[in-house]
Amino acid sequence: MEARSRMNSPLLAFNFLPVRFSAEEFKGGLIDFESPEQLIQLRTELSGTHVVARTRSGIACVPLQADADLRGTPTTFRTRDHQSLAMRLVQEALLRSVLGWGYKLRRRVPPVFVSRLPGKDLLEPSVRGRRQGALGKLHVYPEYRLDSRAIGPSNHPGVIVGVKSRYEIDMTVEELIHHGVDMHGLYVLSEDVTVEADPTMDRHAARRAVGAIDHIDGTDLVLRDAPGITRVAAGHAWLESRRETFNDVLSTLAGADSGQILRELEQATFDLLGAFGRYEGAVRIGTRLGRNGALPVADDLSVTIDPPVGSSNGRKVTGTRYESPTFQFDQAGDKTSRSADRGLDEFGPFDVEFFARKRPRIAVVTPRAHKGVVENFLTKFLYGIQGARVFGLGFIRKYHLSGCDIAMHAFDGTATDAGAYREACRAALSSGDIDLAIVITSEAQTHLTGDSSPYLVAKSAFMGQGVPVQEVRIETVRQSKLAYPLNSIALACYAKLGGIPFVIAAPRTLAHELVIGIGSAHVKESRLTEPERVVGITTVFSADGNYLLSNTSREADYDDYPRELLLSLRDCIDTIKNRNAWQAGDELRLVFHVFKPLKDVEATAVKKLVEGLTQTYAKVEFAFVHVSTDHDWVMFDRTSAGIRGWGADSRTKGHYVPERGHAVPMGKRELLVTVGGPMDLKSALHGVPKPLLLKLHPQSTFTDIEYVGRQAFRFTSMSWRNMYPSRNPVTILYSDLIAELLGHLRHVRNWNADAVTTKLRSSRWFL
Repeated sequence: MEARSRMNSPLLAFNFLPVRFSAEEFKGGLIDFESPEQLIQLRTELSGTHVVARTRSGIACVPLQADADLRGTPTTFRTRDHQSLAMRLVQEALLRSVLGWGYKLRRRVPPVFVSRLPGKDLLEPSVRGRRQGALGKLHVYPEYRLDSRAIGPSNHPGVIVGVKSRYEIDMTVEELIHHGVDMHGLYVLSEDVTVEADPTMDRHAARRAVGAIDHIDGTDLVLRDAPGITRVAAGHAWLESRRETFNDVLSTLAGADSGQILRELEQATFDLLGAFGRYEGAVRIGTRLGRNGALPVADDLSVTIDPPVGSSNGRKVTGTRYESPTFQFDQAGDKTSRSADRGLDEFGPFDVEFFARKRPRIAVVTPRAHKGVVENFLTKFLYGIQGARVFGLGFIRKYHLSGCDIAMHAFDGTATDAGAYREACRAALSSGDIDLAIVITSEAQTHLTGDSSPYLVAKSAFMGQGVPVQEVRIETVRQSKLAYPLNSIALACYAKLGGIPFVIAAPRTLAHELVIGIGSAHVKESRLTEPERVVGITTVFSADGNYLLSNTSREADYDDYPRELLLSLRDCIDTIKNRNAWQAGDELRLVFHVFKPLKDVEATAVKKLVEGLTQTYAKVEFAFVHVSTDHDWVMFDRTSAGIRGWGADSRTKGHYVPERGHAVPMGKRELLVTVGGPMDLKSALHGVPKPLLLKLHPQSTFTDIEYVGRQAFRFTSMSWRNMYPSRNPVTILYSDLIAELLGHLRHVRNWNADAVTTKLRSSRWFL
């Protein structure tokens, strides 16, 4: 059993240091904006003496010292009205502080630096006394990022303190070869010796990835996936310090000691990056920044750095706790549960009365070498695992099917033989009608792309003929504990067959509501090739108090996505209008979840598109919401003692980690929502989950950030990919999956993209 420590009310805190300005205004000059080139030239010319930034009124040139020349029309700026400009001054002051501490910069804006002071190397205590000569040149240091923001959780401007681990290998490739490290296929870095070194910059920051080692020719490395140079001297190249590469090098150098060293390093890294470690790090940085009193930021203007928001002596913050959604399993709303899994066991799926494929035909494609273990796996999939905490019913009983017709298609070939997979898929398709294909793959093929990828080849063959595909890796098949993986696989399979496992009850509104997700993926043939940016579009709508997924899910090139969005919207609106008998006098609300901040021109374009579609309705509201987890915000709960696990790992996990559903506004247009709590951590050494950051675009006409936040949080529990809540709402999650899969399938010969909008229209094929 799991024991949990509970407190009556959380004490939320953040890695955010509020700042207080010494004056309500500051002076500078204002120049009319003419071009981006003019702005760049001014910044270069006035570097070190002024802060140059574009404002609504032009280009502001703020002198940093009293003796600096005034450029432009003399202007007085109020800090309250020009917070972004004021925080640019703070950012420059932070840069000067970091350089004053003696650090070199990895990046100037915002300031990023690595702490290599004695005692900061996380690896050093573990390798001390163990072949110190070679292992002493491997390091794991803290890397800090100080990012100024105009608004924060306390509704004050301030500084976010970000931290990550920086892996470094201070040996050239030539030295590593001498120590017996296998270099084949690894990516290397090189320096451009023609560029003059900046004395303020970290020497490691000048190194760039140039390619992967194909083979070694004497003292040279011959590279592949190398867009620039194809050959580099081994003595002037360094290995890329990705974590997996770093661990491989450490294992080679440490030999039998490597296991213990890596375990100790994992603990040391968690001490830095876990919730409590990050909180203490923010406190230390805040103390250091405020140690010498107010920080000068410009002539006659300084700031005081306050302790982190929510800390014992910092500004207090209040938030809202969102309740977990209610899952619904019938149209009348009589069958509900707080747990999707328990609700499915008790009631069956939402569409149990009208789901047509009660005895689906399933083709299974597997290398012949795995046939026996795959058959055992399928038996457990169909009939369940007796005595398990979950999935005791099996696929057939849990989803109220009359049975399943399984056809096994075993083939002779290895896990990486795409040609053999293709022929096996063709044989399966020619043997009769198929509702679903289960394809057994392997981790050995994850690096393959295009026609070389068995996974993509199988997806292309089946989906091109309108058959959805469920991939299952042989490593999963071989697991001793299969109940939880099978539970998620069965959920996805039912949705791919066109079923609706469950819906989420939505609050009833006066307006008809559509929520449109716009996600993206960068599709690359190899690490260093230019990526293809693909955009995915999904639509979720509210009908009769339920959130349902539309069948108009698409993908498009980045440049074409506004046009595809228009087509998707028109299709969806027409379908739902007819289904729900919308009238001309009805009100309509459109909420867009987007993967990046919309530019003003994009927001205007989308707004015009939608207005053109909805001229017949009495009122149309828009909300453009940027949904992101790519940020440095961290939320803590100082009352959270964590939870104690069970089984082999009974250590406490989640100390200082808040529960899911805590929402804290930042001004009127931004909101942070926790989407991962202690229960969601995989182990006691799992880092703190990032909250979801929601930002409303200024052109939005529907501006209730609280409503938008609750809705997005509900959508994190709506995924039919597995039984657990996701870290992103399905609007973004599904859109990303659509973009990534269809982007990769473009590079498989004979792929039939039309099948997605025709034969697969009722399937959630992208899960």
